[in-house]
Amino acid sequence: MWVAGGLVDACAVSLRFFGNDLDPDELTQALGIEPTKSYRKGDIFRGKKYDYVRKTGSWLFSIDQCADVHLEAQINALLDKLPSDLEIWHSLTSKFEADLFCGLWLEQWNRCLDFSPKTLQRMGERGLMLQFDIYANCADIEEMPT
Repeated sequence: MWVAGGLVDACAVSLRFFGNDLDPDELTQALGIEPTKSYRKGDIFRGKKYDYVRKTGSWLFSIDQCADVHLEAQINALLDKLPSDLEIWHSLTSKFEADLFCGLWLEQWNRCLDFSPKTLQRMGERGLMLQFDIYANCADIEEMPT
């Protein structure tokens, strides 16, 4: 028997800014919060096997993966930590690419999520694109119905 529906099993969200001229200190000051990660174009990333040069600047603020909190609640919790002044957002999103990057983890073959008009409005007013990475942890993924 196949069980369908239900909320996404776990999710995480990050606010991300990218740009060749991105100065992480400028975004930190404008947004009033320390990033989870940041770097400038040209910074060197030291990997386990290889080092490489960052091709663009980046500023990221993340909320940890959570299995008990709906994605919409995580997005609103993240936005609540940031300025509500839309002029700040317009200034930043006119200079840099910006998005809310959402990781979704599925334990079953069929899950759903939704957003209220208020949350969609908050994202739109700030000029944020919404991006999803979806990870299926289904053991029976090859046997899913079509």
